[in-house]
Amino acid sequence: MVIYAEERSCTTQYELGELFYKGHQGSRDFDQAFKWYRKAAKRGLRQAQHQLGSMYARGQGVTQDYAEAYAWCKVAAFQKSNRGKRKLKCLEAKMSWNQIQRGSWLARNYYNLYVAHHNQ
Repeated sequence: MVIYAEERSCTTQYELGELFYKGHQGSRDFDQAFKWYRKAAKRGLRQAQHQLGSMYARGQGVTQDYAEAYAWCKVAAFQKSNRGKRKLKCLEAKMSWNQIQRGSWLARNYYNLYVAHHNQ
C-alpha cells in the first residue's frame, strides 16, 4: 500500500497521513504521519500544509520548530485555509520577532516552490 501511495494523488497521501496520525487502536505513528503530510503539502494541498505546521508546532514526528510551523501554516493561509489563519495567530503569541521573520521567509519560499508552480 505504501509504495502505491507514493504514486497517488496528494489527497491520497494526505489521507494516509491521517491514518497514521489518528492511529488504529491507540497505535499512532507520528513519524509516518509527518512523512505523508509532507509529501502532500509539497504537492500544494492546504490541509496537509496546516497539519504539517501543527506537527512542527507540537514536535510530533519532528523536532519542534515554530518558524517551520509558522511557514507551513502561512502557506496554507495563503490558500484560504481558515485553520491555517487561526493557527498563525496562536503561533505568533509564542514566537520571537526573529522566528516570525524566518517563518515568513520560509513561507514565501515554500509557496513559490510548492504552490505557485501548481497554479500556473
